[in-house]
Formats: sequence, structure tokens, C-alpha cells
Amino acid sequence: MNYDNNILGPSCSPETSELTKALAKAQAEYPIVAYDSANPHFKSKFASYAQCCDSLRGPLTKNGLSLPDFRPGLVGGQWIVIGTLRHSSGQWISGAAPLLMGKGDMQSFGAAMTYAKRTLLMALCGGFSGEADDDGHSVSEQSAKKIEPKSDPRGLAYQQAAIQAINEADSKEHAQKRLDMVRLRVKEKAVPVEVFHRVEAEFKKVWEVQA
Repeated sequence: MNYDNNILGPSCSPETSELTKALAKAQAEYPIVAYDSANPHFKSKFASYAQCCDSLRGPLTKNGLSLPDFRPGLVGGQWIVIGTLRHSSGQWISGAAPLLMGKGDMQSFGAAMTYAKRTLLMALCGGFSGEADDDGHSVSEQSAKKIEPKSDPRGLAYQQAAIQAINEADSKEHAQKRLDMVRLRVKEKAVPVEVFHRVEAEFKKVWEVQA
């Protein structure tokens, strides 16, 4: 990891030993975060951002760690959010996630922020909400006949976030807007064209079958 704020990606303070020890102790006290919300479109349940915060706050603060803070920004025309987990020693670690929005309004921005904050919170703190683990079986089935992803971590992260957004969209129209956003990023050469092909395949699988 690096501690240059000009570099996009996982970053940290020059030293992280105190934070690492504190985080290990906090993780030993985490509960499994319970599902408290539902997506009626897919008839699925998930743990909300508020639920994740409430479940992890106690063990974190007990060990000198704060809940991550989040700052949005623009990188190459793409909105992202940076999450930073801080320790009372002054040490910190951070990560980034894209903000994928179906509409160009503040409601969509707020929804994307909440989704990204929940994802970064669990990733930075090492929380667990009981999500299924099929040893990658479902992913390998979907990608068996597809081109192998490029090694660009930003492209892969963008692809994963776009596929999640399409799967969790509340209508085909909103899913289509997310797909159009990926197409725009390809035209801007912000992500490889292979990313669009894989996201488009997921869109067709989820929404054209339903239609």
C-alpha cells in the first residue's frame, strides 16, 4: 500500500502496526451483521448501512478505532468515494469505490454513496453479514465462455460495482441507465471495452430474461 494521496487505490499511513493490532482485537468481537432490509424486486435481504454501523461501532470504539469517514470526489470524470479507517494513534488505512448513478440527480448520488459507504465500511473493517460463499462457482459459470478480465484493478472494480448495481436496480430503466454509464466510460477510455461486454451480458441475463 502507499500513503500518497495523489494515487488512487488502497492507501495507508507510513505505519499501521497499532491500527492492525487494534483492528484484530475488534474483529474478534464483531457479531455477524444481521439482515434488516429487503429488496422487493429480487426478493432478497441485506444488511443496511445503519445496521452495519450499529453492529461494528462498539468493538471498533472499544479498541480505539472510529467508523470510517467518507469523502466523494471526481477522478477522470468518474465520481468515486474514498473511505478512511482511523486509529487513535493517528494511523489509518483507506480504500476507494466508484459511485454508479442511474440518474444525474442528488437522490441517485445519495443512494450510490450509501451503497459505496456500506461496501467500504465492511471491507475496511473486515465485517461479515452472512452473505453466501459458493467458492466462486456462480462467477465461474458466468465467465466460462467470456474473455478473461484485464489486470487493471480499477477496471475490475468498476465492472464489479456496475454488475452489482444492475442486479440491484429497481427497474429495467434504471439498470439500462447504469449500462449506458459504463458505455460512456468506455468511450472516454476510462475502462476497457471488455468491461462493457461483461456488464452488458449481465444486464441481458437479468433483465431481458425477465422481460
